[in-house]
This record gives sequence, C-alpha cells and structure tokens, in this order.
Amino acid sequence: MVKAKYKRGEYIMWYEKSLRRHLCDMHIDDWDEVFLSQFTPEMYYNNLMLAKVQTAMIYFQSHVGYSYYPTESGHMHNAFIGREDAMKQLVDLCHSGGIQVVGYYSLIYNNWAYTQFPASRMIDMDGKTAFDKGGRYGFCCPNSLEYRSFVVRQLQEMADYFEFEGMFFDMPFWQHPCYCPSCQNRWESEVGGTLPTVENLKDENWCLHIEKRQQWMGDFTSFVSKEMKKIKPNVTVVMNFATSICSNTDSSLWCTNLVNDACDYSGGDLYGGLLEQSVACKFYRNITKNQPFEYMTCRCNPDLLRHTITKSKDKLTVTSMITCAHHGAMLVIDAIDPVGTMNKKAYTLIGEIFGNEMQYEPYLKGEMIEDFAVFYNILRKGNLQGQNFGAHTGAINTSKTLIESHIPFCVVSNDNLDGLHKYKLLFIPYANTISDENINKIISYVENGGNLYFSGAEEPTLLKNLLNAKKSGYTDETVTYIAPKKKYETLFENYSSKYPLPFDYRLPVIEGVAEAEMLATIVLPYTKQDEQKFASIHSNPPGILTDIPAVVMKKYGQGNVIWSAAPLEEETILDYKKVLLNLIYTIQPKETFSILSDAPKNVELVSFNCDNETLISVVSLSEDDEISSVAGFTITVKSDINSKEVVLLPSQKAIDFSYDGEYISFKTEDLHIFDMYKIKF
Repeated sequence: MVKAKYKRGEYIMWYEKSLRRHLCDMHIDDWDEVFLSQFTPEMYYNNLMLAKVQTAMIYFQSHVGYSYYPTESGHMHNAFIGREDAMKQLVDLCHSGGIQVVGYYSLIYNNWAYTQFPASRMIDMDGKTAFDKGGRYGFCCPNSLEYRSFVVRQLQEMADYFEFEGMFFDMPFWQHPCYCPSCQNRWESEVGGTLPTVENLKDENWCLHIEKRQQWMGDFTSFVSKEMKKIKPNVTVVMNFATSICSNTDSSLWCTNLVNDACDYSGGDLYGGLLEQSVACKFYRNITKNQPFEYMTCRCNPDLLRHTITKSKDKLTVTSMITCAHHGAMLVIDAIDPVGTMNKKAYTLIGEIFGNEMQYEPYLKGEMIEDFAVFYNILRKGNLQGQNFGAHTGAINTSKTLIESHIPFCVVSNDNLDGLHKYKLLFIPYANTISDENINKIISYVENGGNLYFSGAEEPTLLKNLLNAKKSGYTDETVTYIAPKKKYETLFENYSSKYPLPFDYRLPVIEGVAEAEMLATIVLPYTKQDEQKFASIHSNPPGILTDIPAVVMKKYGQGNVIWSAAPLEEETILDYKKVLLNLIYTIQPKETFSILSDAPKNVELVSFNCDNETLISVVSLSEDDEISSVAGFTITVKSDINSKEVVLLPSQKAIDFSYDGEYISFKTEDLHIFDMYKIKF
C-alpha cells in the first residue's frame, strides 16, 4: 500500500502529488463465458505503466452489481471463478510499481441488488422501474434500509480483501423521482401526506420535494462516506459530482453540495466539450476540500458509446492541458473489451499525453488569479417560470464571454461565498433560490465595495435591499425588447428606442426604481405573439414604449449594482456580449484587471501567483481533431514592480518583455495547444 508521506512536520496525502490518473470501465455481464476470460492483472498493469499513470481507479464492482473479488454478500463475476485473486493481484502489482489504487463502487446503479432486493427498487410516479420500461440499469433507492445494509456489507468485504488508498463512489443521484415505499414513508414521517407527483416549480410542495430529494441524497452519501471511514479510517472518499455541473435540470438529478460534503476532494466525469471542462475545472477547484480536484473524461471519440475509436492526439492533449492549466488531476477513462483485453495503442497514446503534461507538474502551485467570480447556483439551475434559460446556462455562457475576453475569473457556488471580498465583480446569472445567509453575504459584499451584476426578479431581498424595488409580475408578451435611454445608446452598441435589443422571453416588471438609475426600459411588440392580428406577418416587431425598468445601474454603499430584467449573459450573439461587457466596464474598467491580452477568443489564459512568480498558462480551446497553431499574441500583467525575467516553460527560454511602471508586457511564441510562461520577480 502506498502510504501518506511525511514531510516538514506534516503528512502529504496520496492525492496531492498524483495528477495522472486512470479508470477502465468494467461494466461487463457474465452470461457468456467469454466475457472477461482474457483479463490478466499483468496485461492491465503493463498498460498502466505504458500510460505513465500515477493512480489507478480499479473496479471492485460495477453497474451490473457483480463483484470482482470473493464475496458473501453479493455475486462474484463468473470469469473470476478459479482465479478469485486476479483483481487483488492487480492491486498488488500497482502498489509494487508505485501506483496508488482507488477502488470503484457503483451506488444506486446495481442490477444484481435490484434483482435480489425487490423492496429496494427505485419506482417512478407511474409505478414502473427502469427495467419495466426496457432499460439496462436497475436503480436501487438510497432511502431503502435494506439496500444501505447491503452496501455496508460490501464495503467491509472490500476493505478486508484489498489494500487501497481511496474509494470512488459512482452515480450518487436520483435517476428519477422515486415513489418506492421507503421514499413514501420518509416523506410521510418528515413532511406528512403523500409525495407530490406534479412537477411544478411554482408549487411550494414540489419545491419542498426537490429540497427533500437533495437532503436525502446528501444524507445517503454522508452515510456511505462515514461507514467507509469507520471501516478504513485512512482511506479517502470521493463521490462522482458530475451531475452538479453537467445538467441544467432541477427535477431529475438532485445532486447538490451536500454530496460534495461527503468528499475529500471534488471531481466527476464529463463529456460536454472544452467550455464545459473549463467551467467545471473552476467550479471543482473552488468547492474541493483538498487540492487537486479531479477532472475525468474518456479517451473514446466522442464518448464511451464509440468504444473502439480513440480521440486524436491533439484532442486528448488539449483536454489534458486544460486540467493542467487549472492545476487539477486528469483522469482518463477507458472501457475494457468484453473479453477482458485493452487496446495497447490507446495506452501508448495516453503515455505520450501524460508524458507531455509531466513537464509542467513542477510548476503547478500557487493561488489562481481571479478578478471576477461567476455564481453557479447548484440548488436551482432551471427557470422558475418555465422559460428556456436559467442559472446553469447563464453561468456557462457568462463564463464563455469572460474566457473570450481573457478576464481572469473563477466559479463559486452556494457553499463557498465567504471569500467574495477577493473579487472585483460578482456575476449572478438569473438570481433565484439563494439562501438568506448567502443573500446577506452578497449584500455585504456590495456594501463594502464589491461590484455586482445580476439578472431576473426571483430574489425579492436583493431587489428590495439593492434597488429599492419589488416585482409586480411579468409581461404577457414572450417577445420583448430592451431600449436604452438616449445618453446610454453607446453602451448598448447603438441600439435605440426605434431599434431596441430583442429577446424571446417574458420579462419581469419591477417597481420602485428611481428614474435616474434606469439605463434602459422595456419595449413591447405591437401585438402579442398569440394574436392573429399582426404588424408584420413573420415577426413581432417593437412598437410600444414603456417606462418599465430593463437595465438598472446603482451605487450601493461603496459598491455598484447592475441589474438586468433580461438575461443578457445568456445570449451568445456578439452584440449581446458587447452590451454586457460595456456595462461591466463602466463599473470595473479594463485597466483594473490583473491580466489583459489580445489573444484570439478561443485561447484561454489561466494564471497563478506563487511566491515571487506569476505562472500563466495559455491553452487553445479548439475542438478540432487536428489543432492549428495560433500566431503569437500579447499578454499584459498588472504589476507594481518590474520583473527580473519572463521565460517559456519548461525550456526556460527567455522572452523579451517591457515594463511601463504599471504593466509588464510580452509577446508569446506561436501557440500549438498549450504553453506556460513564468514571470519572475
């Protein structure tokens, strides 16, 4: 077993120096004797070594529910009969080669337990299970005491049989609302009555149902984590926290920060592309209890459904280096062939990717430079009015705009708003369902000099305290417009009352805002969208001017507030992005930013301060299989003192730079996927 190392008076946990990680999916049934028949510990281990892996996540069990070790509580996969210790041999080989081991265990998804414990099955509001509907997965309810008892027995068996540094628990979320007897009984005990069956975010009972599901999953993951640590105190525990960031729904997954509370570090497996990855890295980095966070994704192209196709070298490299730029641990997911073999070519390629990353590992240190913060509301991602935007999409698209503008930022969430004073500006896309404690932190942040942008009118306390306003309703019109006042037209890219900025949403109507604080008002079309009468047959052009506030800018305490009725941050068309940035720059001028650059929009800059150094990573966010080089660009860093040198890492090549008493500027080399620069003071 690879134990924690002792250095300078403290123990260093295994994960602190483990940045190259691997998982090979083994969700394999055993109805055919050929399945996993060719699996050998030596083959698996040799591929790990070929891939330069530091930590191997190894299957002790799978979604199928079969164990890969001798078990009394469950069913061992038939392929291991007669060679029961094969997986233990693999674990021992890893440890002998200096590779840490994290055990894999599938929660909720367990076909064997689903079959064995009928009372533990997750049931939908129609009284059906996933199997009833022809699905491949059997879902077990986390509220079932029978299922919980079974999980604990399995944990004890694994701890007795294997030596391992950590446990990874997969699928800790509700696949659908469950109406099994255990859920019905718990609801009746804690709330009273019967479980609600009508999904409606305007209904208090349904919203309470969401909160209860969130609490119950948090309770289950806390239970599993505590039981694991009770059995094996020094083991680390992590829950797959992917659904927290990959989904924009509130009613199906219900996986919140309560699940993260059960983790020693944060991470999850994601497949949504480079923008999602960049946002996820910032999100995980901020919520994790311990660094590094873990970003997981597959080597298959585009996902595990295409098992035999491997992503190109460039595609795997950029994925690896985005994680590296954020100083995270990269875990590459493969899937074993049904017969138990692994594609050696894929591991040779992974070894090349990880070999490139290794050059930068000595420089992954320091504190991330974060001028702005984007609030990602994990508790309520969707839209309370049923419109097609919300906190999730707003946070993703805000992040995209900031990346393209090369503004240093981070992603904060409901559990980590204590450090708001660090940020020059806080974005809250579609503010809603924020706790009273966090509302008070936000108001205090602005009062003490912070700048805030928020949209929507679903947080009455923010409206009242910051704008002296209240919501009176919504427009009937679903096609709406924003018209700037004459003196603010340049901020709105010269849109005007005649040619206002269009939206396809009902907008909130608020009252109480002073005339002087209104930058723009709402304009309505000549006719409503559901009227047969029209002004223009193809569209609903603007025609009715109103004095309803659309964009408000106000001084509050020592800080500033910008509020928008429409989700400006949601829109991806360039004009909307320009308007949003113009508004932001009025309260937070560009010259106050820590870092500026004229890099292309698809190049992200991620920077860290460490001792007397600033480390700047630049990475191309190209989704192409073959990524073209980008011509050199300028990076400008705000500094009170001149630097001693600027070098390209890891070669230490000197880069020419200048200093004007306020900014250090240098031009980069041509970029192909990733480079890192060090400014030495």
